[in-house]
Amino acid sequence: MCPYFQPTSRPRSKATGDREREKGLETVSELSTHNPTWDQTRAHRTGTFVYEDDDVLIATDFECGNGHRIRKLGSLEYTIEAEPEPGKHQYGGWGYTFCFGVRNKQETGRQIRIRVATPPPEGKTAYDIFARQTGHVVLRHTGAFSHLDPANIEPLPEGNAVRLTLDLPACGSHDPVLFISNFHWHPISELDSWLAPLQDNPLVDVSVHATSVANRPLWRLDIGPADAPQIVMAQTPQPSEMLGTWACRAVADFLISDDPGAKRIRSRHHVTLLPATNPDGTVLGLGVSHPSGRFPYFEGLLTVDHPESALPEMAAVWRLLERERPWLFVEWHGNNWSRRPGHMLLRYRPSLLDEGDTRTRWETFEGMVEQLPNTHHGSWTSKNEGIYQESIGFMAVTRLGGAAIMIKQHDKFALPECERHAVSCFRAAIAAHESVPTGAGPA
Repeated sequence: MCPYFQPTSRPRSKATGDREREKGLETVSELSTHNPTWDQTRAHRTGTFVYEDDDVLIATDFECGNGHRIRKLGSLEYTIEAEPEPGKHQYGGWGYTFCFGVRNKQETGRQIRIRVATPPPEGKTAYDIFARQTGHVVLRHTGAFSHLDPANIEPLPEGNAVRLTLDLPACGSHDPVLFISNFHWHPISELDSWLAPLQDNPLVDVSVHATSVANRPLWRLDIGPADAPQIVMAQTPQPSEMLGTWACRAVADFLISDDPGAKRIRSRHHVTLLPATNPDGTVLGLGVSHPSGRFPYFEGLLTVDHPESALPEMAAVWRLLERERPWLFVEWHGNNWSRRPGHMLLRYRPSLLDEGDTRTRWETFEGMVEQLPNTHHGSWTSKNEGIYQESIGFMAVTRLGGAAIMIKQHDKFALPECERHAVSCFRAAIAAHESVPTGAGPA
């Protein structure tokens, strides 16, 4: 064993240690504090989130982690199951995402194989979409993202699983922990750390516009004059799709930069960014759900018509849109299935609006975005078409008379490329607005 290796796990508490040991649940791994700022909620949950032998430590008990029932299958081969989504919605009981860390305990680098499975809920028929559609895997090492070689991703349709071949760094290396996921995950604690210095930046107003069920802040960033034409960009409430958080960060970083275009935009436009709309779900590593077991993305109609029953996170977004009436609402999503060729545009029909300036700008904007590299039309939704009539975006169009779009960036691309794409989409929105002077649209 590596001479530098220290014991990796500790009892959760003296009071519960004996009870948990009977279930094999007595330890919290060192991965839970790999970044000392990470939220510790998952580290204190009951469940089989840690496996350790003489060769490796495998764990998911860190912020954004997902995976349980970790077991050894053979020499340097292991299995982990994606955690089922809470609730009784269409994804309830199914595993949707994975995010785990591995630490090599040997002095030399080595190769291991891990089978990631998504077994069906009890009484449900298994299907192989996870095995067939997992075409990329995101790696995080020393804080930087990369992708696993696709040749090291083997689909196992019979178990709706994939087998990953991983090259682990030596335990004595600068950072011996490798993190593996199907999304570019973004801990909420790291978002808080990124926001901290911005609160002293005179170019941006950082505020908390509401709090989550678990009392986490729902941040908003405002850049530009309050009375200027407004765009709102938000991360989807589907918590695993954290490219939405990265997109909001990219737009903010561009706007407060010394780029001449950024200076001009922030003097003429008002941009509002909502980088995390379901932080409780993100912390827990959920795929599409709120920890309450609800599917917030499809609760837009409920939020608008029955606010007394709405989740506070969804109600906060709607109150902002209703009060401030932006001309455009962009909801950023992630995109992990290989059947999608690239960044996808999930669109609401502009014909939902009467002809006029907003509709003309909207059509111009979408035409520009569709011409961006690796960007494709995905679907249309209108009153009798598509499946997204219950989204907040559809409400923004049909109840408020604004434009809206969902942009599903694909996690198969490198993070810097996704960030550049986000800024290009944003600049297209600005260009589209400025191309149609107020009152110049069709009557």
